[in-house]
This record gives sequence, C-alpha cells and structure tokens, in this order.
Amino acid sequence: MTTIHIFLNDPIQILSSKENKVIGILESALIIIFVFICVIFFILAEKNRAIVAISGALVTYFVITFIEGHSFSIIVELLFGSTSDQYVNLHSLMLIIGMMFIVQISDEIGTFQFLAVIAIKMSRGKPIPLMIILCILSFLFSSILNNILTVMILIPLTITVSRVLNVSPTPYILTQAVVVNIGGTLFSISSIPNILITQEASISLPTYFFEIGFFSIITFVFTILFFILLYKNDLSIPKDKAINILLYDFDIWNVVQSPRLLYASLGALVLLMFSFFIVPYSFLKEYLSPDIIALSIAMILTIISRLDTQEISTIIKKFDYELIFYLLGIFIITGGLEIVGVTDFLGDIFSNIGGGNEFFQLLLIMWAAAFSSSLVDNVPITNVFIPIVDGIAGTTSTSTIRNRYFYSLSIGANWGDNLTPLGDNILVLNIAKENNRPINITTFWKLGFITTIYQLFLATLFFTLLYNVIVGILIIGIIGVIVGIFFILAKRGSFGIQSRIDKGLFTFRNYIVT
Repeated sequence: MTTIHIFLNDPIQILSSKENKVIGILESALIIIFVFICVIFFILAEKNRAIVAISGALVTYFVITFIEGHSFSIIVELLFGSTSDQYVNLHSLMLIIGMMFIVQISDEIGTFQFLAVIAIKMSRGKPIPLMIILCILSFLFSSILNNILTVMILIPLTITVSRVLNVSPTPYILTQAVVVNIGGTLFSISSIPNILITQEASISLPTYFFEIGFFSIITFVFTILFFILLYKNDLSIPKDKAINILLYDFDIWNVVQSPRLLYASLGALVLLMFSFFIVPYSFLKEYLSPDIIALSIAMILTIISRLDTQEISTIIKKFDYELIFYLLGIFIITGGLEIVGVTDFLGDIFSNIGGGNEFFQLLLIMWAAAFSSSLVDNVPITNVFIPIVDGIAGTTSTSTIRNRYFYSLSIGANWGDNLTPLGDNILVLNIAKENNRPINITTFWKLGFITTIYQLFLATLFFTLLYNVIVGILIIGIIGVIVGIFFILAKRGSFGIQSRIDKGLFTFRNYIVT
C-alpha cells in the first residue's frame, strides 16, 4: 500500500513542481523582455545609455537571483564569461580598452589627421577623386577607430576643405557617413559587434578578413561606383586659386605634435595589425589573446611616446567609459534573456522558419539583424542574436558553415545602421549643423536606405555564390546582360529611348540628392 501511495503521489508532486517552474520562468521571461524593451526605448529617447543599461541590469539581477534562484556567481559569469566559454566577455572588454588606448594616443598625436590631410592633397581638389579619397579614409579609419571617432575626425576636416575649395560639403559628408559602416566589417576588431561576435565564435582576424573583409572591400568598390553615378553631375569644380591654397598653403605638419610621436604611433598601428595577421591563431587562443596584444602595444606606445602624467590623464579621461558600463549592463540583460530561455525560443522560431535550409537561415539572420539594428543600437541586437545564431549554427557539420552564420550576423548588425538616420548618424548631422552646413535628414535617410538595401543585396548575392555557384553566376550574368543592354540603349539607342533613360536617371538621382 505504501508503495502504491508513493507511486500515486509522486507524479502529482513532479507535475506540480514542473508547473511552478514553468510559471516562474514565464514570469522571469516577461519581466526581462519588458526590461530589454524599456532599455531600447530610453536609448532611442537619447537618455544616457550607460545609466539605462545598468538600471536594466539591476532589475535583471533581482529577477535571476530572487525568482530564478541563482547565486551571485551567475552575474559574474554574465559579466565576464566562464571557463566553458573561455571568458569571452572579459576578453572582449580588454580588447576594446586596449584599442581605446592606442586610438586615443594616436588621435592626440594627430596621426589620423595627418594621414587624412595627405590623402586629401592627393586629390588635387578634383571632385570625384576627392570623394573617392574621403570615402577610402572613412572606410579605413572606421576599420580601426569606432564610427563616432571617425566622423569626429573626418567630417570637420571635410567641411574645412570644402570651405577652402568653396564647394558644397554635403555630397562628401553623406557618402562618408554611409561608407563608415562598411569599414566596420573589414577586420574582426573593426566594430564592437564584430569583437563580440568573433570572440564568441573563436574566429581569428586573418580568417575573418579573408572570408568577409575582402568581400567588404568589393562592396565598398561597388558602393563608390554607385556614388559616382549618383553625384557626378552635382559636384562643384573648385577654382584654380582655391586648389593652390589646398596644395601649397595647407601645411600637413600643423596637425601633429612631432614627427617622432607620429612615427611611434604609425609603428604601433602597423605592429598591431602585423601581430593579428602573423601570429598563429592557435597560439593566440592558448597563450597570447588579441586583447593582451592590444594592451601590450598600448603600453609600449605610451612608454615610447614619453607622455607626461597630465597628458596620459587627459587621454584616459577621453576613454568612452559610458560604452564600457553600457556593455556591462547589456551583457547582464541579454544573458538574462538566455538564462530564462528567450533566446532559445527565438532560435527555434528562426530554425522553423528556415526549415533547416542553411542558406535561407543565413539570409534571414542577416536581414533581420540589419533592420533590427537600424532601429536599435547594434550592440544589444548583436548580444541577443549571438546565442540564437550559436544555437542554430551548433547543428552544422563544419566550422566553415558555422562561421557563415556569424558572418551574416556581422554584416547585418554593422550595415543595417544606415537604413535609418538614427544612432551614430545623428552625430554626423549635428556636426554639419554646428559648422553651419546643415543637412536635410530626409536626404540622409533616402541615401542611407537605398545604399544599404543595395549593399545587402550584394551580400545576398555573395552568400548565393557560396551555396550555389551556378545559381550565383546565373544571377550575375542576368544582371550583367540587363546593365549592358541598358548602357547600349543609353549610348546608341534612338533619341526617344535615350531621352527616356536620361529622364529616368535624372528623376532617380534627383529623388535622392535633393
């Protein structure tokens, strides 16, 4: 009888326990989702993102500890990682801090301004070469600096050059602002989302560069061609007198503290990239991680530069501490979403929508991440997507295919920022306005949206080639034929056809530019 009594009651106790656990998880999930939405809302409302993220993290902490019953150690794991993931968050933070050190010292020395002035002089004031060079600078600078520092260096310089040449800076500013985000996918260290993604997925810098960075260069080239087609009739040609002022009266050495410091800074940047490319990834992962390399080179640069205590204090004060606290808060909130099963649930949705088709899942991740990051800062979006992508990619057969899932997230999270004039793009508009060169936000939005859709289409074509070469080549062939016919008709067609084509192109350009 006793045995029967236990047999009859145990299932009831087990079911009751499971029901309570499910209800508890559901409550926790709803609270943390609400917290995440509130954090996004207040960031969009331009409240201090660090305060907002830390506040949300505290609420998440109370949910995880008091409702879910976890100890304080789970918070430490969410902040810095654990032995199972090789302390991925800690490595990410250390790499960001190391890069901040190198970038801020180089900026204080005037390294980036020096390189920019040299490049601008190479254009000799000619409109299209000037646009190409400014875009190249934006692309390369944003691959090393963050987007904010890139536009803070280049946009004022662009406005100054436009005043010297007496031309409108608007086309140059707009094109640079759009190109900045492509530079974010050149290297694994080129953006915060990239650092988070590649640290989590254990993707080395050379691997990332040769598989995605090279494609980013191709996309950059096609984007420049699109800009030339768009603005070739709207760029003012400066007068010879203005060109002479740019070439001969604009002293490049005025922007640097000293040649010795400049060479030390350039040497540090070259050594950094050389180390990431040359040192074997197995050695990097086991003994000398990228963050340790960055911090070591930062300290060497500080010592070689012989900066005094006050100068070092000034540089440290310029660190983006708000970003660090913001990341710490986001780590806890998105980690909370993972603990209560929200990311697993979203991962199942993505898997079911994709139907197990890797190609479709890749495109779904890329486009979803792109449109999400156009409305919300791409850091929390990336952190939410990482466990989702990791869950989907975990079922793949090879590391190559697994990496492609993370590459699609990287492209979407970085490039989607230009779909709307929010986020870092607001800074571009503010700088232009402060320098009495205001830019219409609608014009910015039209150029950013159309260009980003064009870039995402190129990325879609890229993944198509990876999964089905024949279909990819066929699509490229069809596009080539259409473009070729269009070009022939525009040059050799009847007067009526040429007029209609010219009118269509004029309407398209006018719609974006004006």
